[in-house]
Amino acid sequence: MKRDFPAYFGASHPLAEVAERHCDAPPNTLVGGVACGTCWELAIRDDERVAVEYGLPREVDPDPDYVDEIAVDLACSGERVELTPVEFRAAVMRLRARRMSPVQIARRLHSTYDRVKAIRDEPTFAGRLVAAAA
Repeated sequence: MKRDFPAYFGASHPLAEVAERHCDAPPNTLVGGVACGTCWELAIRDDERVAVEYGLPREVDPDPDYVDEIAVDLACSGERVELTPVEFRAAVMRLRARRMSPVQIARRLHSTYDRVKAIRDEPTFAGRLVAAAA
């Protein structure tokens, strides 16, 4: 008998990577194509245990102004990294502070000239550029 599980238990689940690392079950037994039920349960229970032990909130609201500096570093070194708009802006500012042209920045960030130019043309860009260089 095949049991259907909600699509929630798939590769996009926040604990999917953890559950997958635990699991060595045959592919036909994987829930959501990720891990078996036992490994999903282990990942969820471990996550809950850490949250309780350290007094962490169960749900975290993402900060829209958060900049992942490692992602920005990787992007600035030419690696293909998915950046949020705030992180992309930070990468543009960092590369502009290195005196790179908009075309060079667009190539380095695997983006378009127009996207880089739009950020560079923002009224507050010059002030941010000075702060980024400091």
